[in-house]
Order: sequence, then C-alpha cells, then structure tokens
Amino acid sequence: MPRRPIHRFRSYLLDRLVLRPSRDPLDCGIQRRVMMTSKQGPLETFFRQSDPTRERPDLLVLKFPGTAGRAERATAFPTEYLSPAQNVHLWTWNPPGYGRSAGRATLRGIAKAALEFHRQVTEKYAEEQGEGVPPIWLSGNSLGCVTALHVAAASDQKAYGLLLRNPPPIDLVVRRIAKNYPLGALVNPVTDQLTPAMNAIHTAEKVTGPGLFLQSERDTLVPPAMQQLIRNVYAGPQRMVELRGLSHDGLIDEEHQASVREAVEWLWKRTRVTGQCHSRSGA
Repeated sequence: MPRRPIHRFRSYLLDRLVLRPSRDPLDCGIQRRVMMTSKQGPLETFFRQSDPTRERPDLLVLKFPGTAGRAERATAFPTEYLSPAQNVHLWTWNPPGYGRSAGRATLRGIAKAALEFHRQVTEKYAEEQGEGVPPIWLSGNSLGCVTALHVAAASDQKAYGLLLRNPPPIDLVVRRIAKNYPLGALVNPVTDQLTPAMNAIHTAEKVTGPGLFLQSERDTLVPPAMQQLIRNVYAGPQRMVELRGLSHDGLIDEEHQASVREAVEWLWKRTRVTGQCHSRSGA
C-alpha cells in the first residue's frame, strides 16, 4: 500500500533531523575507490587490506560510518587489534547522498543500498575465491551500527561478528533531544515514520552472531542507558567494553587499548569456532 503524503513528509523531516550528508572531495589516503551500482545509481566504496602481499583474506570487514561520517576517513580498525598473521580486507562505503554515491540521503535509501553493498562485496569473493566467502564482520559507528544491524538481520549471508560503537535507537534519541525545545512533543509523529529496517531495537533481536559493543562512558548524544536497550534484545552472545572518559565521538587512546584488544580477540575466537562448525556442516 502506498504511503500517504503526510507520512512521506514526516519521513522527509526525520531524514533531515537525523542525516548529515556531505559531498565535498576528501583524501581517501591509501584506500582504493571502487564504484559499485545500485538502484539509485553509482555507489562509492573504498577498499584496503592489511597484507597486500597475500590475495586470500582470512576476514572481511564491512564498515558503516555514522551520520556525518565519510568512507574516505575510514581507519584500519579493527586490524590493529588482530594478529599480523591475519589478512583482513576492509570495505567501507558512502551511502546514497554522501560523497560520489548517487541519490538523496534517506534512512530508507540507506537501508536498501546497504544490502546491495553487502551483496556485491560477498558475491565478488564468492566468484573470485574458490573456497567460498571468508568470514564477515560488520562494523558500525553510531548510525552505522543501525545499518550494520539491519544488514545482519536481513542478509542471507551470515555475519560472523558485529562491532558496534554507541548504537542509537534513532526514534528515542530524536525524541529525547526534542524535549529540550518548546513543542518538542510534535516530533513524535515524525519519529513514528522510522522504517523498521533502521530501528535497532527491532533488528537487534534478529541477530544471532556474536556482538562486540563499544560504549562511550560520557556519551551525551546516545546515553549508555539508551544503548543498553539495544543490548537487552540482542539475540547473539555479546561483550561490552566501556570506553571510560570518552564522549560520543571521542578517540580510543592507550587507556582503552588493552580492553578493546581483548574483546576483539574474543570476537575473533568466536569467529574461528563458528567458521569451523559452518565448514563441517556444509561438507
């Protein structure tokens, strides 16, 4: 059933409240730009690998930036916490409306294009690697966590692990901020138009792969109590690392290195066990 005009208008308002797209040229560093296709047009993605001397990856990591993030600025995380013996291929993207990706930035558009990004990456390895698709991790920051949870919940290709930093329940975050303004309650019908695909509380209960949650202790945008709502319904095994003293977008420093490294190693061990079981069941 087509959505009513008022619902489309409210969705438009929600997109404007949540998303911060940009198209200015940025230096992508050592990453290599790879243009893919989508129903909205070209989709800009970037690729790097931890060991250029090896072709076969031990792990794929698909990264989803936050609301104002850009793929050009993506770091090598989490490769610095894995053994140098592991060859990691990292892919990140600019969703529709960001960078050189075609289309307008909308939450619904991001949800659809993310599945297409994931599908094209996995099909590339299925075709090129005779041994099948390597284990996949989905990594998200803030809004990117919501996208990662959606992909994990909706994709046919299993995600062996998720790394999620400060995941937001979008509707609740918007309502909380709106309370600080006169007539803030008027935003409630707008947040009601949030597509289920981008409702982290809705998708988290469908994800069974192990999840590593990184939580900034002093996050005032997505307070820890709101992040807990997502972890409460997350269906897979999980581990949480509190990033003490950090705000929503604070940088991980030496104080947090040991705990983050231990947690990433936990996720890698679970990935290896799951991958071995999967290989035996498919034999």
